[in-house]
Amino acid sequence: MEFVFRLMKIRNFWITILLFIQAVLLAYLSWATSPNRTEIGHLGAAAYFWHTGKFDVFHVNPPLIRIIAGSPVFLFCNPKYNPKTYSPLPEKRCEWSLGNLFVTINKVDDIRCYMFLARFVCIPFILLGGYFGYRFSSELYGDAAGFVFLILWTFSPSILGWGATICPDVVAASIGIVGLYLFWHWFKNPDWRNAIFAGIFLGLMPLTKITWIIAPPICFLLWILWTFFNRKEPTTETIKKTTKPLFRQFVSIVLIGLYILNMGYLFDGSFRLLNQYRFISGVLTNRVVTKNSPVEPGNRFKDSWLGYIPVPFPAEFVQGIDTQKRDFERGMESFACGVWSDRGWWWYYGYALLLKEPVGVWGLLLIAITITCFGKNNFRCRDEMVLLLPMFLIFIFVSSQTGISAHPRYVIIILPMLYIFCTKAVINFSFFFNFSLKMRFTGLFKKFTIQKSCLVMFLIWNVTSSLLVYPHSLSYFNEFVGGVKNGYKYLLGSCIDWGQDEYELRDLFRKHPEEKPLYISYSPSIPLGNLGIQSKGVVPELPERGWMIIGINQLYSRDRKYIKYRNIQPAKKIGESIYVFYIE
Repeated sequence: MEFVFRLMKIRNFWITILLFIQAVLLAYLSWATSPNRTEIGHLGAAAYFWHTGKFDVFHVNPPLIRIIAGSPVFLFCNPKYNPKTYSPLPEKRCEWSLGNLFVTINKVDDIRCYMFLARFVCIPFILLGGYFGYRFSSELYGDAAGFVFLILWTFSPSILGWGATICPDVVAASIGIVGLYLFWHWFKNPDWRNAIFAGIFLGLMPLTKITWIIAPPICFLLWILWTFFNRKEPTTETIKKTTKPLFRQFVSIVLIGLYILNMGYLFDGSFRLLNQYRFISGVLTNRVVTKNSPVEPGNRFKDSWLGYIPVPFPAEFVQGIDTQKRDFERGMESFACGVWSDRGWWWYYGYALLLKEPVGVWGLLLIAITITCFGKNNFRCRDEMVLLLPMFLIFIFVSSQTGISAHPRYVIIILPMLYIFCTKAVINFSFFFNFSLKMRFTGLFKKFTIQKSCLVMFLIWNVTSSLLVYPHSLSYFNEFVGGVKNGYKYLLGSCIDWGQDEYELRDLFRKHPEEKPLYISYSPSIPLGNLGIQSKGVVPELPERGWMIIGINQLYSRDRKYIKYRNIQPAKKIGESIYVFYIE
């Protein structure tokens, strides 16, 4: 008993230490990095909500995260706000103009403080995902697996890079893994308490990110499969006793989730008739939408009996699905593996994951797959089904939207599931946690196997690879492509530069104001003039005397405008996204 108590103390200590390390890493990034271009829209939408109480801005992202992020800024600070660029039309996407105006009329130092507060209040949600991911892993594969998950989660470049923003992707991943964990517990112990908690998080999941709209169908499929597997194990009498309560509870879970989703929008437009919507996407207007086609609002259900069906979702949530669908139908310029395209590719997100996740993750995944296929350990497939089925379905769902292949953050939502499955690599790997209690140092080497040696190597590789790039985690690339210095050859856009290094740019020119004449070609999130950076204009296509600042997305743009600079050695590099050239 004393041994168990001591082991519990050690376990809780290391859980706390790892979550604390992640909180510190996220907090520093929240202060050090400038607002990225997507955050500007979220900041503008948050300001609009806290001044009007309305949800009709930034329809394509549910409001929960930006409301929480904006709460310390607009409840306890007094930022300037001007709504003159607001438009009620979803196709105008006025969140960008509201956000740009917000960062223009407020002082730069104030914006930095506001953004830090907004990011900081989101950190507990990420830690919550880490804790429940630990519990999910340890209950599936053992205590060692839980600690491996925490290491992967704590030092993941994607979780750090995007978690230190008010973009909803990492929080959506955290809330999602909590929801799946609670569903799994309800499957194993179908009582009303577990059903209520599962229902609450089923409603919270689509309030964090619109991708989770497929959560109810996934849970329904999981319930059917779990019931099917159950029929092979219990007796016929047990089935008769448990099937009906399970079904009633499942219906209650869905209804609770639906209630929470509508409550998140304060029931604004809930149960509006389908024929009363103004749609702009091709699939809902029955028109063909191309990149340059004008907006033609309509409603294909207006004259149909289907139009009289009340939609059990908030109106702005439905409008967000429609607006997002139109964006995918129009398409966007995409770059991958040295190739430009007017639209995206079905394989883009798998390719981006392969390059943006540390090699250590893929090594652990290979071991986990090997154990699954050839291992002697017998794990009930229905437990792993709760983990793997959502991961594959979400990945397929996201990858099927081939109109846009520019933002790997869209697939961050599956990372907790991927990490948990990777922890299967540590089955029977318990010596680490017993070492300080009952093992001598000489016995340590006798316990090593090829599996354990590879595990330790991959974990060290994972942590080291991530920390070597920190605090530029947003620009991380793994060793498959030679690291971040070669990343531009394979992916561009938000994979490397999303406006996060502006503060470093400002600090550089505060230290060296003599660097003139200065030319800048860069897409900032905060106007460079507000940062005190004055230039003579954009960088000329033909190199001439002076200092040239070129963002990596501009340097390797599709129009090849600055191709003559590509072979010039930069004098400096700001972060991993901005090049400084000095032409004599």
